[in-house]
Amino acid sequence: MDFWTIFSQVLVLFLLILVGYIAGKQQMITKHGAKEISTLVLYITLPALIIRAMQFDFSIELLGQSLKMIGMAIAVYAGTISLSYLFAKLLRAKGKEKDVFQTAMIFPNVGFMGYPITQGLYGTQGIFYTSLFNMPFDLLMWTVGVHMLSRSSDSSASKKKGLAALLNPGTIAVAIGFTLFILSIKLPPILDSTLLYLASATTPLAMLAVGSTLARTRVDAIFANKKLLLTAVIKVAVIPAIMIVLFTILKLDGYFLKIPIIITAMPVAANVAIFATRYESDELLASQLIFLTTLMSLVTIPLIALFLG
Repeated sequence: MDFWTIFSQVLVLFLLILVGYIAGKQQMITKHGAKEISTLVLYITLPALIIRAMQFDFSIELLGQSLKMIGMAIAVYAGTISLSYLFAKLLRAKGKEKDVFQTAMIFPNVGFMGYPITQGLYGTQGIFYTSLFNMPFDLLMWTVGVHMLSRSSDSSASKKKGLAALLNPGTIAVAIGFTLFILSIKLPPILDSTLLYLASATTPLAMLAVGSTLARTRVDAIFANKKLLLTAVIKVAVIPAIMIVLFTILKLDGYFLKIPIIITAMPVAANVAIFATRYESDELLASQLIFLTTLMSLVTIPLIALFLG
């Protein structure tokens, strides 16, 4: 896949955000409406996407590679979580600003961008390994992500702790999807088609919600915020660069080199803005980061993909 093909895939998401921005400016999507859309994505369409993403064939010979990729994903997330504390301290961020910056550094846009781009780059095998690498995402988003985004919030939804925090649509969907994967159970055609329709609504709905939230601020203010700009650069360039150096030293190659780096280089996950809205954090700042990192990724993702070969 060449630079322009990858560029066009990222541009589509950027244009969806623009549509949401216009809809927000015209009051077709209100602040209350954006929150309802976010809830719809979190509780219905995103779980459908998760379950369908795990509907791929499993074989014994791939078990070792599968476990290795899952292990790498856990290691990468542990690393980015650690780096998020370091970079947040360097940025001198506090309160909800710190909560959003840290969460944004950790969680990449896998479901909305990672799958189509890795499929375009590496075909069916790309989807297979991306699905495995993405397995810890939802568990961490609903635990670490919720903790970070709610720690400065008074939201009643943020008060769920312990086991109750794990019983959410995201982790339940992961459990269902992984069980179906391990047991090689394929969904009945009617159920599969239903989930397909729901899953396909996730990206446009999430991007529209992000865009409508952005409509409540001046876009030029985004580029005047130095902390926001630095966080965006850290997310799409600095962290992937650190990974490239580290993985090269470790002499990783093939999909175990390419998939983790490509996925980590994705813009901030739309889930961050959706969760920020749900848990009454700074959803505006989260939406600004998604907008800015998506804009930057129009250049950074194609360049990183070309570098990896």
